[in-house]
Amino acid sequence: MRPAQPTAPNHHPDHHHANPHRQDPRQPDPTARPGPPAVRPPAARPPARGWPEGTLLAELRRDGSPAALAAEQDILRLGTRRVHGHDETLILYQDHGRFVLLLLDGFAKATVEDTAGTPVLLDVRAYGDIVGEAAALDDRPRSATVSAAGPVTVRRISQPDWLHWLGTHPVAGIALSRCLVNRSRTATRRLVGLASEQVVNRLAHDLADLARRYGSAGPRGITVRPRLTQVELGALIGAGERRVHHALHELADRGLLRLGRRSTVVLSLPGLLAVAAEGEPGR
Repeated sequence: MRPAQPTAPNHHPDHHHANPHRQDPRQPDPTARPGPPAVRPPAARPPARGWPEGTLLAELRRDGSPAALAAEQDILRLGTRRVHGHDETLILYQDHGRFVLLLLDGFAKATVEDTAGTPVLLDVRAYGDIVGEAAALDDRPRSATVSAAGPVTVRRISQPDWLHWLGTHPVAGIALSRCLVNRSRTATRRLVGLASEQVVNRLAHDLADLARRYGSAGPRGITVRPRLTQVELGALIGAGERRVHHALHELADRGLLRLGRRSTVVLSLPGLLAVAAEGEPGR
Protein backbone atom coordinates (compact mmCIF):
# COMPACT_ATOMS: atom_id res chain seq x y z
CA MET A 1 0.00 0.00 0.00
CA ARG A 2 1.35 3.41 -0.99
CA PRO A 3 1.50 6.00 1.80
CA ALA A 4 -0.83 9.04 1.49
CA GLN A 5 0.83 12.16 0.13
CA PRO A 6 0.70 15.26 2.41
CA THR A 7 -1.44 18.09 1.07
CA ALA A 8 -0.07 21.59 0.62
CA PRO A 9 -1.06 24.01 3.37
CA ASN A 10 -3.84 26.57 2.68
CA HIS A 11 -4.84 24.67 -0.47
CA HIS A 12 -7.78 26.23 -2.32
CA PRO A 13 -9.15 25.55 -5.78
CA ASP A 14 -8.27 29.12 -6.83
CA HIS A 15 -4.96 29.19 -4.99
CA HIS A 16 -2.82 28.68 -8.07
CA HIS A 17 -4.70 31.42 -9.98
CA ALA A 18 -4.26 34.18 -7.38
CA ASN A 19 -2.57 37.38 -8.53
CA PRO A 20 0.75 37.63 -6.62
CA HIS A 21 0.83 41.41 -7.20
CA ARG A 22 -2.62 42.14 -5.74
CA GLN A 23 -2.56 44.69 -2.87
CA ASP A 24 -3.51 43.30 0.54
CA PRO A 25 -6.74 45.19 1.46
CA ARG A 26 -5.55 45.42 5.05
CA GLN A 27 -2.53 47.49 4.04
CA PRO A 28 -2.66 51.17 2.98
CA ASP A 29 -2.53 51.76 -0.72
CA PRO A 30 0.86 53.37 -1.48
CA THR A 31 -0.54 54.91 -4.67
CA ALA A 32 -3.46 56.65 -2.91
CA ARG A 33 -3.33 60.43 -2.81
CA PRO A 34 -3.46 62.09 0.62
CA GLY A 35 -6.77 63.73 1.47
CA PRO A 36 -7.19 67.44 2.10
CA PRO A 37 -6.07 68.76 5.49
CA ALA A 38 -8.68 69.05 8.23
CA VAL A 39 -10.38 72.45 8.28
CA ARG A 40 -12.73 74.18 10.69
CA PRO A 41 -16.39 73.83 9.78
CA PRO A 42 -17.86 76.89 8.06
CA ALA A 43 -19.80 79.27 10.24
CA ALA A 44 -23.54 79.48 9.77
CA ARG A 45 -24.59 82.48 7.73
CA PRO A 46 -26.61 85.21 9.44
CA PRO A 47 -30.09 85.71 7.99
CA ALA A 48 -30.48 88.38 5.33
CA ARG A 49 -32.93 90.19 7.59
CA GLY A 50 -30.28 90.40 10.33
CA TRP A 51 -30.40 89.24 13.93
CA PRO A 52 -33.34 90.66 15.95
CA GLU A 53 -32.71 93.52 18.34
CA GLY A 54 -31.65 92.51 21.84
CA THR A 55 -30.38 89.04 20.94
CA LEU A 56 -26.84 87.93 21.69
CA LEU A 57 -25.72 87.97 18.06
CA ALA A 58 -27.38 91.34 17.46
CA GLU A 59 -25.39 92.79 20.35
CA LEU A 60 -22.17 91.46 18.85
CA ARG A 61 -23.12 93.01 15.50
CA ARG A 62 -23.98 96.30 17.22
CA ASP A 63 -20.45 96.39 18.68
CA GLY A 64 -19.09 96.15 15.15
CA SER A 65 -15.44 95.75 16.16
CA PRO A 66 -13.19 93.11 14.54
CA ALA A 67 -13.11 91.31 17.90
CA ALA A 68 -16.91 91.15 18.00
CA LEU A 69 -17.14 89.87 14.43
CA ALA A 70 -14.54 87.20 15.25
CA ALA A 71 -16.54 86.17 18.32
CA GLU A 72 -19.69 85.88 16.18
CA GLN A 73 -17.93 83.71 13.60
CA ASP A 74 -16.50 81.46 16.31
CA ILE A 75 -19.78 80.80 18.11
CA LEU A 76 -21.50 80.04 14.81
CA ARG A 77 -19.03 77.17 14.39
CA LEU A 78 -19.40 75.72 17.88
CA GLY A 79 -21.39 72.61 18.74
CA THR A 80 -23.64 70.62 16.45
CA ARG A 81 -26.46 71.83 14.22
CA ARG A 82 -29.92 70.44 15.00
CA VAL A 83 -33.41 71.00 13.63
CA HIS A 84 -36.47 70.68 15.89
CA GLY A 85 -40.14 70.53 15.02
CA HIS A 86 -43.00 72.60 16.39
CA ASP A 87 -43.65 72.10 20.13
CA GLU A 88 -40.58 69.88 20.52
CA THR A 89 -38.97 70.27 23.95
CA LEU A 90 -35.48 71.74 23.76
CA ILE A 91 -34.78 72.17 27.48
CA LEU A 92 -36.75 70.69 30.38
CA TYR A 93 -37.53 72.53 33.63
CA GLN A 94 -35.39 71.36 36.58
CA ASP A 95 -33.22 69.19 34.32
CA HIS A 96 -29.52 69.07 35.19
CA GLY A 97 -28.20 69.51 31.64
CA ARG A 98 -25.52 72.14 31.10
CA PHE A 99 -25.50 72.67 27.33
CA VAL A 100 -26.66 75.91 25.72
CA LEU A 101 -28.60 76.40 22.49
CA LEU A 102 -27.88 79.14 19.99
CA LEU A 103 -30.98 79.77 17.87
CA LEU A 104 -30.13 80.15 14.18
CA ASP A 105 -33.65 80.25 12.77
CA GLY A 106 -37.15 80.27 14.22
CA PHE A 107 -38.50 80.98 17.69
CA ALA A 108 -38.67 79.29 21.08
CA LYS A 109 -40.95 79.72 24.09
CA ALA A 110 -39.86 79.62 27.73
CA THR A 111 -42.59 78.25 30.02
CA VAL A 112 -43.26 76.90 33.49
CA GLU A 113 -46.27 74.93 34.68
CA ASP A 114 -48.85 76.37 37.06
CA THR A 115 -50.37 74.41 39.94
CA ALA A 116 -52.79 72.74 37.54
CA GLY A 117 -49.95 71.59 35.29
CA THR A 118 -50.77 74.06 32.51
CA PRO A 119 -47.77 75.65 30.75
CA VAL A 120 -47.50 79.40 31.40
CA LEU A 121 -45.52 81.48 28.90
CA LEU A 122 -42.67 83.47 30.44
CA ASP A 123 -41.03 84.91 27.34
CA VAL A 124 -40.12 84.39 23.70
CA ARG A 125 -36.64 83.78 22.29
CA ALA A 126 -35.74 84.43 18.65
CA TYR A 127 -33.04 83.48 16.16
CA GLY A 128 -29.75 85.03 17.22
CA ASP A 129 -30.50 84.44 20.90
CA ILE A 130 -29.04 82.00 23.40
CA VAL A 131 -31.06 79.77 25.75
CA GLY A 132 -29.88 77.60 28.61
CA GLU A 133 -27.03 79.95 29.49
CA ALA A 134 -28.05 80.32 33.15
CA ALA A 135 -27.51 76.65 34.05
CA ALA A 136 -24.27 76.62 32.07
CA LEU A 137 -23.01 79.55 34.13
CA ASP A 138 -24.15 78.66 37.66
CA ASP A 139 -24.45 74.82 37.48
CA ARG A 140 -27.99 74.90 38.87
CA PRO A 141 -31.07 73.11 37.46
CA ARG A 142 -32.93 74.56 34.50
CA SER A 143 -35.23 77.42 35.47
CA ALA A 144 -37.80 76.90 32.68
CA THR A 145 -38.87 74.57 29.91
CA VAL A 146 -37.95 75.77 26.42
CA SER A 147 -39.90 74.46 23.43
CA ALA A 148 -39.93 75.20 19.72
CA ALA A 149 -42.53 77.71 18.51
CA GLY A 150 -42.64 76.30 15.00
CA PRO A 151 -39.63 74.72 13.27
CA VAL A 152 -36.37 75.91 14.79
CA THR A 153 -32.71 75.41 13.92
CA VAL A 154 -30.12 75.56 16.70
CA ARG A 155 -26.51 74.87 17.49
CA ARG A 156 -26.17 72.76 20.61
CA ILE A 157 -23.02 73.87 22.44
CA SER A 158 -21.46 72.04 25.39
CA GLN A 159 -20.81 73.86 28.65
CA PRO A 160 -16.98 73.67 28.27
CA ASP A 161 -17.15 75.10 24.74
CA TRP A 162 -19.54 77.86 25.85
CA LEU A 163 -17.34 78.89 28.79
CA HIS A 164 -14.21 78.71 26.63
CA TRP A 165 -15.87 80.99 24.07
CA LEU A 166 -16.74 83.52 26.76
CA GLY A 167 -13.21 83.36 28.18
CA THR A 168 -11.53 83.65 24.79
CA HIS A 169 -13.58 86.65 23.63
CA PRO A 170 -13.93 89.41 26.25
CA VAL A 171 -16.33 91.26 23.95
CA ALA A 172 -18.65 88.24 24.17
CA GLY A 173 -19.16 88.79 27.88
CA ILE A 174 -20.18 92.40 27.22
CA ALA A 175 -22.62 91.32 24.49
CA LEU A 176 -24.13 88.67 26.79
CA SER A 177 -24.51 91.25 29.57
CA ARG A 178 -26.36 93.62 27.23
CA CYS A 179 -28.60 90.78 26.12
CA LEU A 180 -29.46 89.91 29.74
CA VAL A 181 -30.05 93.59 30.57
CA ASN A 182 -32.50 93.77 27.68
CA ARG A 183 -34.40 90.79 29.09
CA SER A 184 -34.40 92.35 32.55
CA ARG A 185 -35.78 95.65 31.23
CA THR A 186 -38.56 93.80 29.41
CA ALA A 187 -39.50 91.91 32.57
CA THR A 188 -39.43 95.12 34.63
CA ARG A 189 -41.60 96.95 32.10
CA ARG A 190 -44.18 94.18 32.26
CA LEU A 191 -44.25 94.29 36.07
CA VAL A 192 -44.68 98.08 36.04
CA GLY A 193 -47.47 97.70 33.49
CA LEU A 194 -49.19 95.08 35.63
CA ALA A 195 -49.28 97.53 38.52
CA SER A 196 -50.34 100.67 36.66
CA GLU A 197 -51.76 99.98 33.17
CA GLN A 198 -54.96 98.63 31.69
CA VAL A 199 -54.98 95.34 29.81
CA VAL A 200 -55.36 97.07 26.44
CA ASN A 201 -52.27 99.22 27.12
CA ARG A 202 -50.16 96.24 28.17
CA LEU A 203 -51.31 94.20 25.20
CA ALA A 204 -50.59 97.05 22.78
CA HIS A 205 -47.08 97.35 24.21
CA ASP A 206 -46.24 93.65 23.82
CA LEU A 207 -47.78 93.33 20.37
CA ALA A 208 -45.84 96.39 19.21
CA ASP A 209 -42.66 94.94 20.69
CA LEU A 210 -43.15 91.56 18.98
CA ALA A 211 -44.00 93.22 15.66
CA ARG A 212 -41.07 95.63 15.79
CA ARG A 213 -38.48 93.00 16.74
CA TYR A 214 -39.65 89.86 14.99
CA GLY A 215 -42.53 90.81 12.71
CA SER A 216 -42.77 90.06 9.00
CA ALA A 217 -43.51 93.27 7.10
CA GLY A 218 -45.83 93.14 4.10
CA PRO A 219 -47.85 95.55 1.96
CA ARG A 220 -50.80 95.37 4.34
CA GLY A 221 -48.99 95.58 7.65
CA ILE A 222 -46.65 93.69 9.97
CA THR A 223 -47.53 90.10 10.84
CA VAL A 224 -46.78 89.45 14.51
CA ARG A 225 -44.32 86.62 15.08
CA PRO A 226 -44.23 84.14 16.61
CA ARG A 227 -47.91 83.29 16.52
CA LEU A 228 -49.18 83.18 20.12
CA THR A 229 -52.54 82.10 21.46
CA GLN A 230 -54.69 84.45 23.51
CA VAL A 231 -53.82 82.39 26.59
CA GLU A 232 -50.11 82.88 25.89
CA LEU A 233 -50.54 86.61 25.31
CA GLY A 234 -52.41 86.78 28.59
CA ALA A 235 -49.56 85.04 30.40
CA LEU A 236 -47.09 87.60 29.05
CA ILE A 237 -49.10 90.60 30.23
CA GLY A 238 -50.78 89.11 33.31
CA ALA A 239 -54.36 88.93 32.06
CA GLY A 240 -57.00 86.28 31.51
CA GLU A 241 -57.92 84.94 28.10
CA ARG A 242 -61.31 86.69 28.07
CA ARG A 243 -59.82 90.12 28.80
CA VAL A 244 -57.17 89.59 26.11
CA HIS A 245 -59.94 88.68 23.66
CA HIS A 246 -61.78 91.94 24.38
CA ALA A 247 -58.57 94.00 24.21
CA LEU A 248 -57.64 92.50 20.84
CA HIS A 249 -61.02 93.41 19.38
CA GLU A 250 -60.81 96.90 20.85
CA LEU A 251 -57.49 97.44 19.08
CA ALA A 252 -58.96 95.98 15.88
CA ASP A 253 -61.98 98.32 16.14
CA ARG A 254 -59.56 101.26 16.34
CA GLY A 255 -58.07 100.16 13.03
CA LEU A 256 -54.74 99.17 14.56
CA LEU A 257 -54.93 95.38 14.08
CA ARG A 258 -56.37 92.87 11.67
CA LEU A 259 -57.27 89.61 13.37
CA GLY A 260 -57.19 86.32 11.51
CA ARG A 261 -57.63 82.72 12.53
CA ARG A 262 -53.90 82.06 12.31
CA SER A 263 -52.34 85.52 12.35
CA THR A 264 -52.43 88.99 13.87
CA VAL A 265 -51.39 91.85 11.59
CA VAL A 266 -50.40 95.27 12.91
CA LEU A 267 -51.88 97.90 10.60
CA SER A 268 -50.41 100.90 12.42
CA LEU A 269 -47.33 100.47 14.57
CA PRO A 270 -47.28 104.17 15.62
CA GLY A 271 -50.94 103.89 16.62
CA LEU A 272 -50.25 100.76 18.66
CA LEU A 273 -47.32 102.47 20.41
CA ALA A 274 -49.58 105.46 21.19
CA VAL A 275 -52.08 103.18 22.93
CA ALA A 276 -49.23 101.55 24.84
CA ALA A 277 -48.00 104.98 25.97
CA GLU A 278 -51.46 106.00 27.24
CA GLY A 279 -51.09 103.78 30.27
CA GLU A 280 -47.49 104.56 31.18
CA PRO A 281 -46.93 106.05 34.66
CA GLY A 282 -46.84 109.85 34.64
CA ARG A 283 -48.93 110.18 31.48
